[in-house]
Amino acid sequence: MICKKNLTLKIKFYILTFFLAGLIPLNKLLAQYGLSEAQSEAKLPTATIPQYLGRFAGGALALSGSIFLFLIIYGGIIMMTSAGGEGVAKGKKIITWAIIGALVLGAAYAITRLVFQIFS
Repeated sequence: MICKKNLTLKIKFYILTFFLAGLIPLNKLLAQYGLSEAQSEAKLPTATIPQYLGRFAGGALALSGSIFLFLIIYGGIIMMTSAGGEGVAKGKKIITWAIIGALVLGAAYAITRLVFQIFS
């Protein structure tokens, strides 16, 4: 019962945070306050937030691809070394969920790319 209360409390907190974040005016978040002049004086890189987010998303996608490859190899090894026992089912399950995860990641990437192409 305690775990269920904690879960509902966390869900309420996330919903409240989501709605309160929408109340902050966007122009206050995007205001520069003279930072561009300081950036050019300090000779800092001029990458924007979307560029950093794109780099992060690319890195996350590469990491998830590596994890997918590892899970496929791991599931195959489990299947091959099981000698026909319970490991075959376990290996198939690992490979199946790895493929499902890769499909979900691919669909999320495609949808995100489509949305950005539509709006830019």
